[in-house]
Amino acid sequence: MNQPGFLLQRLRRTPYSILAVCAIMLLSLMSSAAKAEPVMGNQIKPILIHNSYVLFPGKLAPYTKSGKLMVPIRPFSMALGAQMTYNVPAKSISVSLLGQTVNHIRAGQISAETGEGKAISLEVAPELREGVLFVPISPVLGALKSVRWENMGNNINRYTLSIQGRMGVTLPQTGPWLSITPFTGVSGENYNPFYPVVLTQDLSGKGYRLNLSVINTSGFDIPKASSELVLVAVDSQGQAIVRRVPGPSVQTPKAAALSVTADIPSAAQYVIYNSRTVSKGQ
Repeated sequence: MNQPGFLLQRLRRTPYSILAVCAIMLLSLMSSAAKAEPVMGNQIKPILIHNSYVLFPGKLAPYTKSGKLMVPIRPFSMALGAQMTYNVPAKSISVSLLGQTVNHIRAGQISAETGEGKAISLEVAPELREGVLFVPISPVLGALKSVRWENMGNNINRYTLSIQGRMGVTLPQTGPWLSITPFTGVSGENYNPFYPVVLTQDLSGKGYRLNLSVINTSGFDIPKASSELVLVAVDSQGQAIVRRVPGPSVQTPKAAALSVTADIPSAAQYVIYNSRTVSKGQ
């Protein structure tokens, strides 16, 4: 199966007795939810770079530690357009972007250094998870002075981390991304009505299958056959594979969940994701 697909979850009328039973079961599940492991691929705070979502699939998904967003530093550096180098003797990494560098980032070590040799605190120690180094991103971004970031909310109290160049600085990925993210600036569109929630990646045949769950956060019911999604999977060599997915052929209610699948030839390090709705005739 090579074509992307989707599944729309819809609410149906339910007898009151069944609703009561469901409510009791829900309370029971909620009592143990705090002890449950995080959902694999949970996009706890999706990242926006150049106004496009950047998602990390499966075991690469960010998480929080002591209130800090932890990101997989190698895929994140690729997505940001930064250079990451590994110091074998010191078992540490450096991240450089537009003339600014953060050195001596190492698992279990809370301190790092700027390119000028100034010590900085990462506030939370980086850590290895299944061979992937996760790093608290806000102290690193703070040391890369050409970058600014802010938390942004939407109408269902979900948040994103928006990253841009500071004071007119153009980030390196801007040009390449504009050539492969077709929705930016299209007349008559409602941009990114579908908020990403979970992205997993599994072996499928000779390649991999991405499974993306999103929520309609546009604030309105989306008419049938009027939406489209695009996933750009970038592998470890920087090769990008574009998958465009037509939206549902039925109306998508407010806050409805949508499940999207797309097959890709090689494992994605990160996925650029956008969506749109277009008026009839566009």
